[in-house]
Amino acid sequence: MKKDFTHTFFYLKKSYQFAKKDKKYIVYSIILSIIFTFISVVAPILSAQQILNLTQELWLQLFLVTIAILIVEILRNIMVYCNNYCFNKYFFSVSKNIELEVAKETLRIETETLNQNSSGLFIERITDDTDVIASIFLELIEYVSDFITNFGILISIFFLNFKIFLLYAGFLIIVYCLNLYSSKKVQEKRKIQKKKREEFSGFVTELVRGVKDIKILNAEKSFIQKTASLTEEMNDAFYVFDRTKAKYRFIIDNIRDLLDCFIILIGIYSIIHGNLVVGTLLVILSYRGNIVNITHNIEHLLEALKYFSLSAQRVFEIIDGVNFPKEQFGSRHLEKATGTIEFQNVSFSYQDSKEVLHSLNFSIKPNETVSFVGKSGAGKSTIFHLLSGLYSPSNGNILLDGIPIKELDKDSIRGNISVISQSPYIFHMSIRDNFKIIKEDVTDEEIVWACKMACLHDFIVSLKDGYDTMIGEGGVTLSGGERQRLAIARALILKTEIILFDEATSALDNEIQQKIQESILNLQGEYTILIIAHRLSTVIHSDRIFVINDGEIIGEGTHESLLENHPFYKHLYEIELKKKKD
Repeated sequence: MKKDFTHTFFYLKKSYQFAKKDKKYIVYSIILSIIFTFISVVAPILSAQQILNLTQELWLQLFLVTIAILIVEILRNIMVYCNNYCFNKYFFSVSKNIELEVAKETLRIETETLNQNSSGLFIERITDDTDVIASIFLELIEYVSDFITNFGILISIFFLNFKIFLLYAGFLIIVYCLNLYSSKKVQEKRKIQKKKREEFSGFVTELVRGVKDIKILNAEKSFIQKTASLTEEMNDAFYVFDRTKAKYRFIIDNIRDLLDCFIILIGIYSIIHGNLVVGTLLVILSYRGNIVNITHNIEHLLEALKYFSLSAQRVFEIIDGVNFPKEQFGSRHLEKATGTIEFQNVSFSYQDSKEVLHSLNFSIKPNETVSFVGKSGAGKSTIFHLLSGLYSPSNGNILLDGIPIKELDKDSIRGNISVISQSPYIFHMSIRDNFKIIKEDVTDEEIVWACKMACLHDFIVSLKDGYDTMIGEGGVTLSGGERQRLAIARALILKTEIILFDEATSALDNEIQQKIQESILNLQGEYTILIIAHRLSTVIHSDRIFVINDGEIIGEGTHESLLENHPFYKHLYEIELKKKKD
């Protein structure tokens, strides 16, 4: 119990960093709760006076008390409205702050860790768990306020009838002990339920994003079966969680009913023996719900704290990097790179796999165009992943302008390098907004320039809404070639000194591929350009070509020199020529 309390208090303290900016709403809520508590305690006293006056037939006094009660209830309603206003102002502000922080920290997680976890895990933590954390402080105020109110009524019963007070007190002790016992059981079931929900959410995300391929592969039946299976598992976990709560709720409800029975019997006995008047018994019975609510307050408070503790643990695992290690960068800043790149004995292997690169050495000069060719799996894309900081080499150094990139901050690396990948992700926005999301101050002229360079402008202006056309999640309304040309234009808009083309023309037909090649030629001499391509026609105009095989450089030279002196490169080129003829 002490460990759980310490654990919860630790996360409350950490969560307060997001709430303190809006602490004025917490203060307002506390003040309103104090007023609300006072009014709620006064109301039953006036109600008791009303009933006693009724038995004494003092009708004028009864009328005045009734008006007073009406005023009290109106004031209480005003307090509830104001408190709700404070809650909403606080909740949406704090929720936004936490969601932004978790989203920011999610973007810092190592690429390999992101690949090992489903998107549902992160979606649930950014959306659901952050809401739980945002609401906890005002919920605590509400629960404590209700507890004080109802406890004040319990104290009033102490003065009205001591025997009934003892019954209530015994009931509260029994229920409190039950709640302590049940909360641990319920928490275990909740963890399982949330894990199953994460799995389901992640799969549904994959289903929606991959709907086109699912249809093409005629795999609807298997995906529906998998969805049904995950839904059943999630619902079963929720059912077990809910059944566990219901079991203890059933026990408590039966104890409460027995309590009501005993109170009525003792009340009748006391009236018969002249120790209690009917009016007082009616007052006690009319407010027994408030006494029972003390147990509900305790139960809800414990549940809210447990729920909060679980959500906070899940959220701060991301924020603090627990189980989700973050990318590591240096502190040196390079504002504008010249474009010099050097690999010094660089080796790399993905987690639990064989070495992909073996003591790789090469250097690239500013404004030079260099291409990497080789069979699939040779390690070409890995070179780009290392250069852009998505992964860190196992051994060796990568230098940018003579500085090891491990010493550079994130902006120095990614602010100087643009990557155009083989499978670019296009955001579910308009074409224009796909540019603005990566460069907020981009002008329409720059967007048009980039699209012309990528041979995309004519296609865009042919659309009904032009640059304001919505293109669907992942660019689903575009062809593969159109998506890649948009990705090329989007990268060009950043105007970084170094541009990496990672199979960027693989989905383009020969005519468009030729236009993109012309665009790349236009960039040559002004930018440091690195190209990975299966189509050797894409790289024939490069200043140098590196031939990669099994993670090693086995050849270097121009297209002409390699054709003449390197059998492996010549073989690759002949295979491409044969494909064209076929």
